[in-house]
Amino acid sequence: TNKIMIDVQDLLKNDTVQGLLKKFGVSDEQAASVANQALSAIKTKFNNNPKQMSSLLSENENTDDDNKMAQEVEDDFIDRLVKKVGIPESAASQAKGAIPGILSQVTSKLSQDGKNDEGSMSGIFASITDMFDGDDSTG
Repeated sequence: TNKIMIDVQDLLKNDTVQGLLKKFGVSDEQAASVANQALSAIKTKFNNNPKQMSSLLSENENTDDDNKMAQEVEDDFIDRLVKKVGIPESAASQAKGAIPGILSQVTSKLSQDGKNDEGSMSGIFASITDMFDGDDSTG
């Protein structure tokens, strides 16, 4: 069985994502942290509302509710960059411009593997860990 994983390295190897991160002002040093927080934000929103997130990450045209979910991912992402990665809010707000592109890369990876249904996604997202969790000594 071909177990699909989505991880930070995958995202960082993706030319589209690399381009997006650069375009929105993320330095190479911060790229891994930023990609990790993007995935963590997606995972958190998936856990809160699997049905909506799997709709957002499906091949279907986005509904208004999907767009709201994408917005929530962006807000959570900014929050994470500021609180966990220590990126200033202005830079974090700029970096969130990469989220739609990251979402679409995740969508296409899932689709390509035939995994963009709720059940498969929950397995995939379960494997994503937040590299900043478990370290409460910072801040």
